[in-house]
Amino acid sequence: MDVWLLLLVKVALIFVILLPVTMLSKRFDPSKPIVVIIVALGGLFINLIVDFTDQRISTPSVEVTVKKERNELLVGIAASKPLEVLSLDLPVLGKIINIHDNNSVTEARTSLKKIVGSNTSTSQNNIEFYIENIKPKTRIEYKILYEPIPSNMFIAGTDSYKVSYSWYYGGKQITISKWFSIATGQEVKQPNAVVKGGQFYNRALSPEEIKKRYEEGLRERKVE
Repeated sequence: MDVWLLLLVKVALIFVILLPVTMLSKRFDPSKPIVVIIVALGGLFINLIVDFTDQRISTPSVEVTVKKERNELLVGIAASKPLEVLSLDLPVLGKIINIHDNNSVTEARTSLKKIVGSNTSTSQNNIEFYIENIKPKTRIEYKILYEPIPSNMFIAGTDSYKVSYSWYYGGKQITISKWFSIATGQEVKQPNAVVKGGQFYNRALSPEEIKKRYEEGLRERKVE
């Protein structure tokens, strides 16, 4: 289908270029510089348009949906073209209990499912998916079971998820990264702050706890 579309575009462009050239050749000698220049520019224009159209046609359309239910997150992924790899970074407010992956290896291969964070009922965690060799026009699904944090809190940077995907065009790998709202599924701007592994408390910390966490932070910075 893509090959035929490119062929039609090329034929249409050739007609568009040949028409004024034919009219000019009737008025001027075909060997005149103006006719030669117009033909050369026409050929260059055709190549540029065909290359641009080919790249647009070869660019995959990727759909990632995250449906939030009571204690579940349902993730769906579909692509119109083959993808070399797709990574998904999804924030979860609460303890992640399990991740169900019932997808066939003939459709895609999930090489990594990683939980970033302390994974407690009062923590903000991230699930990082790394999926390879995604076949076109197939739907990949994951079910995430989790225990939400006790209070209904909004934390900046945790209301959207990041999707990055790569494919090959002209022997080169092309990668695109986008951010989407968990609530609406619409594309949004990259957040200014991204929270990973945050811990929430519903009580005031004692002076001893504050001192302990301060010292732990100093040790972590020294290690880094």
